[in-house]
Amino acid sequence: RPSSGAPDPRRVERMSASIVARLGAPARAPHRARLSERRARPTLAPPVRAVVTAEDVAAKLSGEDLGKWESCRSILVGELGMDEDKADKTMIRAFGWGGQTYWRNEKVEEVPEVEDVEGRIAYLLEIGIEQADLAEKVLGKVPEVLGCDVETRLKVNVAHIQKTCFMKPNTKNFRNYINRVPQVLGNNLDCAAQGLNCAGECNRCWARC
Repeated sequence: RPSSGAPDPRRVERMSASIVARLGAPARAPHRARLSERRARPTLAPPVRAVVTAEDVAAKLSGEDLGKWESCRSILVGELGMDEDKADKTMIRAFGWGGQTYWRNEKVEEVPEVEDVEGRIAYLLEIGIEQADLAEKVLGKVPEVLGCDVETRLKVNVAHIQKTCFMKPNTKNFRNYINRVPQVLGNNLDCAAQGLNCAGECNRCWARC
């Protein structure tokens, strides 16, 4: 019998076998790894909004209304140098034939009037916006400006720019400002100045400018 101070050989052998068995056993997969093996839930794609084309507009208009559309297109082509495709796309957004992100049902499939389109273009040129910039930098960025009334929207916003930004029409600073942020011409809301919570109409709010 081994002395009381020496370890029992049989006990050491059993312990060694136990340690070897544990070390040699395959590692247990962590919980995170098992989760990654689960089947991923399918994600639903957002609905695709149909793009309104000039053909769609022509299919809905006829007679005098179709003639008005074609006449307004000719104005954009003749006075601003747009091609017909770009002119149609500009009017589709300007008069609410596409999505309602900007107009929010204020304009829905409106038929443009020739005198309105001519008057708005004339006013925008009158305040110092150059012809090429009007086509590319103003209407090219925010076509909805063409749908804004001169008296109730465009002139009001130009006066606001003069008062708050100290920039007069027909000056370089004014022209550069309009070319940079043309949406100011169509603004009709100022959440910050009125102390309101965001109304969710940031594309027509002065707080964004």
